This record gives sequence, structure tokens and C-alpha cells, in this order.
Amino acid sequence: MLNYKRQIEVESGRKMTGLKRPRHLIDGHVHIMEQRRIRGGIRWISKVVRAYRQLDPETTPDALLQDLRRAGVDAAFNLYYPIGPGESREINRWQREMSDQNPWLLAFASLHPADPDPLAIIEESLNELGLLGFKFHPYVQQFRILDSRMDRVYRRLEEINCPVIVHTGFSRFYRLPSLTAEFLELLHRFPGMKLVASHMLCDDISLEQLAEVVEEYPNLYLDATNALWLYHPDYPAYERLPEFIRRYRTRVYFGTDYPMGMTYPVERLYKQGLTVCPDQETVEDVFWRTALRLIGREELPQGSTG
Repeated sequence: MLNYKRQIEVESGRKMTGLKRPRHLIDGHVHIMEQRRIRGGIRWISKVVRAYRQLDPETTPDALLQDLRRAGVDAAFNLYYPIGPGESREINRWQREMSDQNPWLLAFASLHPADPDPLAIIEESLNELGLLGFKFHPYVQQFRILDSRMDRVYRRLEEINCPVIVHTGFSRFYRLPSLTAEFLELLHRFPGMKLVASHMLCDDISLEQLAEVVEEYPNLYLDATNALWLYHPDYPAYERLPEFIRRYRTRVYFGTDYPMGMTYPVERLYKQGLTVCPDQETVEDVFWRTALRLIGREELPQGSTG
């Protein structure tokens, strides 16, 4: 098992490989939100990751965006979800406005199982607002992956081939039951869904088991956010991880959870991610090509630095 207390606070034990930076850099997992949510998120992560005590909880969304740009980010998947029912439309509209102001910010929608009109929210988010997919966090939003209220949501998202990112892994970190069994059942029930296992089911499934799941479900993608940082030399799968990433490089993409990731400043996470990639083709896939493939694009958005 991962030793969170030790591994969150140490540098990766893997040496830099000498590989070049990727041609482009897409951060596949950031949380640029309204000020009240940023404030709560930074205060929460600062209790766990001491490095984040350098970041003022009153940091503005614009300042966080500048941090990402300074770190060389060309584009980013922005994930912002409601905590309770009735917030979804406002949050999704905010996402659209932020993306309009910052075209390199690729915004995802969300909804809550208790929203009274989830199918209407889907249509509005994708067709009117032009958001790129949906993100769900069962732990934070406090619902089961297989909540019956979500059946019609998953069915519709599968029908329209919409990317769906679901939080997985880190059950001990959250001190809650593992989501793995329900996530695997979700894959079984909706095999055609373009589904992303955010955090790669980290610490809740072995690398060998994860490989079997990836082989069985060709529409499954893996968001490597936080998972790569926590694979430390004393973790059993440490030496096998680079080969896993290479083998599934067209299904794996990199993210940081910024500003609630595993270390600060965010540049450290990008550098560490390079150490896990065994060759340059893997670097290019994991750091940008797979992310574009997920959302059905071939080029970076207008306004990117790349």
C-alpha cells in the first residue's frame, strides 16, 4: 500500500531520463473555480500537503491560470462540479465564461444526481454551452457510482459518445469505501461509454489488475493525476510502472489536480511525470496527444501557447 504521509512530501525517487519536454503540454486535470471553492480547496489540501501552505487561500482564478501558463501549460482540462443539487447550471455557465475568456482552458460540465432535470442539463451543457464532457466525484458529491438516479445520465452520455471522467482510487486517503467494484460494474453496464478512471484507481487496484481492465474495455482512458507522484521506489509496482505507461500510452494522460495536487509549485509535477515515461513517444502521448484524442480533437485550442 502507498504510504501517503511519506510519499506526498518527498520528491520522486526516479532520476530524470534525459527525455525532452513534450512538444505541447496539456494538463488533463485542474480545478480553476469560483473564489469560494478555491479558498476551501486550498485550505483543505494545505492540511495534507505542506507545500501548499505557500499558496494563499485567497489566490484568484486568474492568478492560478497565470501559474499554469508560467509552468508552460498550453491547454488544460478544467473540472468543476457541484457539491449539491441546484448548482449545476450556474457552475456550467461559469465554466463557459471562463473558457470564453481563456480559450486554452478546456471546460468540462457536471451535474448532481439530485438535480431534477439531469438530461436537460446534459443537452444544455453540450449543445448550448459547448462544454467538452462531464466530470463526477462520488466522494465529494456524496453519491454512489451506481446510484439509480444516474442510470439515465450514463445511458445518455454513452449514446452521444461524451467523455465522462469519474474519480477513482485513494479510498484510504478519503477514509471511505473503495469505488473500484462499482466503477468496474459501471464499465460492464456501459461498455460503449468513453469513460476515464481519474487517478487510475490508485491504491485500490494492482497494476496487473488495472492492465486487465484496460485490455477488456477499449473505451477506457486513464487520468494519471496524482498516481504517478505516489509511485515511490518502495512501492511494489514502481519498476513496472514505466512499461505500463508505455504500453497504454494512447489511453493514459497526465494531470496535476492544481491547485489541490500532491506538491507545489506545479512545475514539480510536470518534471516528475517525465521521469516515468521511458521514451519520447510515450512523453508526447501522455502529455498531450491522448488528451486531445479523448475529446476528439487533433490540434490544440486557439489561444494556446503551443
